[in-house]
Amino acid sequence: MSKENIEKLESALGRLETKENVIYFLTYDTKNNARAAIKHIYDMALTLKENGYTPKILTEDKSYIRPEWLGKKYDNLELVSIKEDKINIQIDDVIVVPEYYSNVLQQLSNVRCTKVMLIQQKEYIFETLPVGSRWSDYGFDRVIVTTESTKKYVQELFPESLVHIIPPIIGDNFKPTEGIVKPYIAISCRDRVKHRKFISEFYIKYPHLRWITFKDMVQMTYEEFSEGLKDCMVSLWADDESTFGTFPLESMKCGVPVLGKVPNLIPEWLTEDNGIWISEKNAIVDVASDFIQNWLEDNLNPELFDRMNMTVDSLPTKESFEQTTINLFTELFEKRIESFEDQLSKFETI
Repeated sequence: MSKENIEKLESALGRLETKENVIYFLTYDTKNNARAAIKHIYDMALTLKENGYTPKILTEDKSYIRPEWLGKKYDNLELVSIKEDKINIQIDDVIVVPEYYSNVLQQLSNVRCTKVMLIQQKEYIFETLPVGSRWSDYGFDRVIVTTESTKKYVQELFPESLVHIIPPIIGDNFKPTEGIVKPYIAISCRDRVKHRKFISEFYIKYPHLRWITFKDMVQMTYEEFSEGLKDCMVSLWADDESTFGTFPLESMKCGVPVLGKVPNLIPEWLTEDNGIWISEKNAIVDVASDFIQNWLEDNLNPELFDRMNMTVDSLPTKESFEQTTINLFTELFEKRIESFEDQLSKFETI
């Protein structure tokens, strides 16, 4: 090992010990449209910053739009762009790459930092990953997932990977209304065509219920979203590709029952009696009509609300999310420090 390499290793070790090394979170641009996946990334980054680490949001270029819908508390997270800022990722740094960006893994294969995959949408794992490739082919041996079922799936496919679960936070701003519940249906569909179809079918099939309002839960800040949700009598959710599913949990935390299409990957929190779950999306408008009739007649099953509360009580807290995040990155740092110290000690014995 040359003197220059020894000095680089010692500098890297010093940065690790003082938490001056950078944790890059590669993040895609939603053009300021709210996405639970983006909030999950920003929550991890903010937790690390508040605990003395140096996280940075890594974007493709300067056209990236900071997610103002999250609120001002995230504004102190530094944004850096790959193209304009000419990022120099060092051996003591960490880069976290979501499955959305699997196409860049080859470009990162020669970068000698700690590399972590972030799997938020299980259905997208292979969308841009080169055919037949493994994450470990590019030096990614750690994986963050949001659910136990995704962890099992990843371990079956990539047994060489160390998998960690960090589920999203369902914020404390989601809480039952102190006012009157209104005849609103909060609707959240990944497919905007289906979104429009549900509403049109409902009004055509049940014209006597045209006075019911569908509340589109998009183009809102995080605070506006929680305020708008708590007033609703029911939430309508259809997202076949969802892996975690924050919207139903946010609804339950607001005391709003969920009428939902069961997604392809059933999340751990979903039970047959904590919501009104259907397997056939074409039945949604009919079930919605039945629910409204029962709501108007004050004939809803109280056990549904009990099960909703039990589901909410079982969710990770903000404190547990923060502790899990800190524990993982502390472990990554400790492993890297141990590796660098071992390399330096071997040189000293020569």
